[in-house]
Amino acid sequence: MNPSPGTTPDLPARRPTYRPKHRLTHNNEFSAVYNARLKKPAGPIIVFALPNTLGHPRLGLSVGRRVGNAVKRNAIKRRLRDAFRHIAAQWPANQQGLDLVIVVRPHDVRTASAYMGLIESAITRLNTTLSKQSRDRASG
Repeated sequence: MNPSPGTTPDLPARRPTYRPKHRLTHNNEFSAVYNARLKKPAGPIIVFALPNTLGHPRLGLSVGRRVGNAVKRNAIKRRLRDAFRHIAAQWPANQQGLDLVIVVRPHDVRTASAYMGLIESAITRLNTTLSKQSRDRASG
């Protein structure tokens, strides 16, 4: 069906994917995020962030053995990646990208949607802190 003249067709939603471009892989990338000292706890996870110039978020996970056995750690990581890919798909094109490192504290495994809520709340608080920091730098 053709759109009527003067209107724009609805753009299809981006398909949620988790590709290599969305990953933090090297130790120096993790270290840079930790050294930025910008972190927000959200329930059983701590989200560290560092702005990037890529225009999309990237994810690094840190899940230690204290969290549980390999089966439990991998289940948590799968759900966190699933939550992140939905967040990355909804990321506004005009918004600055973030490198995120999620550190997991011991807890029972939750659903991907529960983790998505935790990550989104942490990102909202991180963006508030980042905007305050940029305003302070501009004024002072």
